[in-house]
Amino acid sequence: MNYKNVNFDLYRYQLLPITQNVQPDLYREILTKEELKRKKNKLFHEVISKLPNMVSNSGNSLQQKIVLDKESWFAFKLGTQKTIEIENENFNRELVDNWPHVTVIIDNRPDRQLIAVSKNSRAFSSTSVVAKIIKESLKNHLANLQLSMHIEAIFEEKCFWKLINKNRGKVTSIKFELISPNMANISKSLKVDLKQINIDTNSHKTCLELNADDNASLEIQEDNEVIDGLVEYASKGGGDIVLKVNGIKRSIRTKQTIKTIEIDELTVESLNAESLEILLGALSS
Repeated sequence: MNYKNVNFDLYRYQLLPITQNVQPDLYREILTKEELKRKKNKLFHEVISKLPNMVSNSGNSLQQKIVLDKESWFAFKLGTQKTIEIENENFNRELVDNWPHVTVIIDNRPDRQLIAVSKNSRAFSSTSVVAKIIKESLKNHLANLQLSMHIEAIFEEKCFWKLINKNRGKVTSIKFELISPNMANISKSLKVDLKQINIDTNSHKTCLELNADDNASLEIQEDNEVIDGLVEYASKGGGDIVLKVNGIKRSIRTKQTIKTIEIDELTVESLNAESLEILLGALSS
């Protein structure tokens, strides 16, 4: 049998306390924001393990099957019901149910927090649709634990600078939409203290917008430490960047250049924690 490679889009998720003033819980021993932050990945695993009873998509029929369940690793298949037309043995046409699916891999280690979603347009129009389904399905369950989940696409930092260089002299606006970080390893380059802003204001998403004057353009240089830090953080799944370019009606979003990896089909069909750690471990955090 010939196996082919399966393409996976990469996302980063971050888990933040909903409020800076976590109230005591009668059913759990989590009493402080600090304890909640320490236990967030364990709590997330408790929730995600119940996924088959949670996933929904605006009334559409979905099926899910867990294929790997460990505290640090979780993987499942998610299919959606489609109807296809076939010709039966009597040469008549009939409609039958079909369940095209994607594979979702979650690396729940605190310094990783990655989601890889396989591409299959027969099942879902994009992997971002799957990411949204996951987020919405877990939202209320995580909220009961005082946690909020934010999922952002990972993209190549160089893609942003290619856009800047390609449109130099025409970029009129850049908007950074950044999630307050809870992962020190992806936010160390930030010159803007988003973590402190979160502590002081409970802001989960902070937007920084740069706008040129009318009939002028922004002057963005790669050696600017503040801008480069914002771009690096966003590229690692910390947020999205929106550019407006003179002559282009639609805004350009960096998440449209999402990072993709290839995994051979045989590995996908026989997932285990060891093979996944080798495959995803090569990615920079």
